Amino acid sequence: MLVYLFVIAVVVEFPHSAFAQFVDKGEYVEVAKGTKLCPNAILESSKRPYDSENLYWRVTSKARANGTQTVAVFIVEALYDRESGKTKIKERQYDEDYATFFKRDSEHKGMLLIISPQDGRVEATVEVCRKKK
Repeated sequence: MLVYLFVIAVVVEFPHSAFAQFVDKGEYVEVAKGTKLCPNAILESSKRPYDSENLYWRVTSKARANGTQTVAVFIVEALYDRESGKTKIKERQYDEDYATFFKRDSEHKGMLLIISPQDGRVEATVEVCRKKK
């Protein structure tokens, strides 16, 4: 009977632990490797020179002992092909992998701050990318 209860507890808790994208680790947050983060268009539109709808960060490492994680920045571009007359969507890496901290944004629920480990400066306010319709 005890084994039966244990199996039920594992099955019930598995979905919660398997899909956790943010895990609080003290002052900072660990984001699951492979998570795609997009800037919040409303918050970032006045701060950044780039089109925030065409930019995203991909987390490329687990958290290190010092709390940093590696991210890569990508830009999504629509390119017109003169020969075929079709527009192609292409992603290109804007910035190589670099270390950063993630911290929950206390003012905006569900959003994270990307923080520079060099000077503690907030680089962006991000959220998990939504699927485009």
